Amino acid sequence: MNLKKIPVLLVLLGLSAMLSAQSVLDNILSPSRLPYLKKSKMIQISSYDRSGGNNDRINLKIGETATIAEMEGPGVITRIWITIDSRDPYFLRRIVLRMFWDGEENPSVEVPVGDFFGTGFRYKQYMSAFVGMTSGGYYCYFPMPFRKSARIEVQNQTGQEIYAFYYHIDYQKLEQPLEDDVAYFHAQWRRDLRTSPKKNYTVLEAEGEGHFVGLNMSMQNYRRSLWYLEGDEMVYVDGEKFPSIYGTGTEDYFTSGWYFNTGEFAAPYHGLIIKNDSLARIAAYRFQVGDAIPFKKSIKFTIEHGHANEVAADYSSTAYWYQKEPHKPFPPLLKPSLRIPLRFTFPENVIKMNAVQVKGSELKPSYRDASDYGPEWYGLQEVIVGGRKPISVKIPAATGEFWDLTVLYTPGQDKADADILVNGKKAAELKGAREGKFPLGKATLEKLVSRDGFIRLDFDLKPDPMKDVIPQIALVGFALEPVREYIPEWYVIGPFPNPRKSETERLGLDAVYPPEREIDLQKQYVGAEGQKVGWKKYQTPENGYFRLWDKVKPYEHVVTYALTYVYSSRDQTLPLMLGSDDGVKVFLNNRQLHRFLGVRIAAPDQDRVPLPLKKGWNKLLLKIENNFGGYAFYARIPDTSNSLIFSTEKKK
Repeated sequence: MNLKKIPVLLVLLGLSAMLSAQSVLDNILSPSRLPYLKKSKMIQISSYDRSGGNNDRINLKIGETATIAEMEGPGVITRIWITIDSRDPYFLRRIVLRMFWDGEENPSVEVPVGDFFGTGFRYKQYMSAFVGMTSGGYYCYFPMPFRKSARIEVQNQTGQEIYAFYYHIDYQKLEQPLEDDVAYFHAQWRRDLRTSPKKNYTVLEAEGEGHFVGLNMSMQNYRRSLWYLEGDEMVYVDGEKFPSIYGTGTEDYFTSGWYFNTGEFAAPYHGLIIKNDSLARIAAYRFQVGDAIPFKKSIKFTIEHGHANEVAADYSSTAYWYQKEPHKPFPPLLKPSLRIPLRFTFPENVIKMNAVQVKGSELKPSYRDASDYGPEWYGLQEVIVGGRKPISVKIPAATGEFWDLTVLYTPGQDKADADILVNGKKAAELKGAREGKFPLGKATLEKLVSRDGFIRLDFDLKPDPMKDVIPQIALVGFALEPVREYIPEWYVIGPFPNPRKSETERLGLDAVYPPEREIDLQKQYVGAEGQKVGWKKYQTPENGYFRLWDKVKPYEHVVTYALTYVYSSRDQTLPLMLGSDDGVKVFLNNRQLHRFLGVRIAAPDQDRVPLPLKKGWNKLLLKIENNFGGYAFYARIPDTSNSLIFSTEKKK
């Protein structure tokens, strides 16, 4: 025997044994191993009719938890399929799926059923490699290994009986034990009804050893804007102080771009399930296979909501990961009423009742929990007030603006109707004495004026003549929105060059072009790319979003001017409320009052510029520069005394 070959032989035998051990799951799960004989038995657990009939489903009574599968190991779940018939419109969020491995007490999976398979907003057909919703069904192909046992539960928290829940659970019973480095599947759902301006949204905080393999997110802005997509993901591994993964934007994380500007799609590892611009809703997913995130001790996956967390939005997510047991117990799920999607949204600047002055209530104003009603109740509270005489309310609001005000309240059998009075005159009604499927009430008052920093309302409650009780109402809060009436027309000229040395060195805003030296509406000048440019008149859209990218060509790396005239009935200083994409200068009567050079997306009221208007006509000239991408501006001058006239032709 050649003794020199013995070490080599031992190495080859060891390698062969290692490869054999590694192939326990690979033999079953790898497509490349499909022709190879299997060392397992495939077993299906389903809801088939045990009596031999065609009633292949289970029903779930109110509040019932049903164990739909119990399995002995070693094994690996390879497919889960379900379909559901529920009368609850929000059953996707009020049926909970739980999974337990090897007899553990705390579930490794605890997710509302809709979110586990993609999104809880609504059923939406889409297909990915691991989970999806297809033609009425829901599927999952995440491999879920277990050593001793596995248990899957569903719980009905809809408040109604579920008459039909169908399911298949397919698993391979293994002939060999799992290797030590095989980890267990986990999934966790979280929601933040109103994200905090001080911190990132947290998708997952886990402890132990494992790897993160993906997530889905369902997001909705209260302002019907997708600006929250400016948020970057930040992932902290094993106690890092600074994240080792730091993204560039939410849609970028989901392997898309430009606010998902080409719409919904489904790829094997990433996709956009829902994009609803009118509701500012996004539901998207990403699975990390080759780019799974390993962790030895811990992982914290976070994401901003808008740049620097400047957007208050409704965020929910399902995180998928594998780790060794034991795992860190999950935070308690929100109660069913707080898991459902928002049924309506209101502006971010809702004024809570603790900031409102209430006088004249015979009942001492008392706070009451409103979380059973749904997630829309601001602060999840309502305040009970009551009286036989009008109740006075003072709501803080800035002066110098017209305001649209929405009164948010809770109707009910024990509540009263009320007239809402402004300056002693009826302006709206509060219909409190009613019930409905959607119990949050709204009463809107238009174009109110703040006096001394407050808007004053009186509530004249109408007692029920059949009840000898003090009439009461339940107030939730007050939503204030400024009445934005934009400057109606502009003369526009451009584009002019905007030479760019770098992102922060763009020279066009400070270059002096002819409109700063003279205003001749008939004259033409040499603009960008040597073209002839002249003044053209345009009307401002009602929403105030004055687009420039469709009025000047080219519209990137250029400068454009907008001109109008403002007649003031007296000398006074009023604010110009301005928004621009990107930089902007403001000239009043040939005097520069404001300069901003930066990169931003135009939004109303980004800048407040005091305008010292003289009596008579005033020339207002804006100079808007663009880096690249969108190009637009907003401009308005609040005028509660109706002392201004706007005209490009100086016509009263």
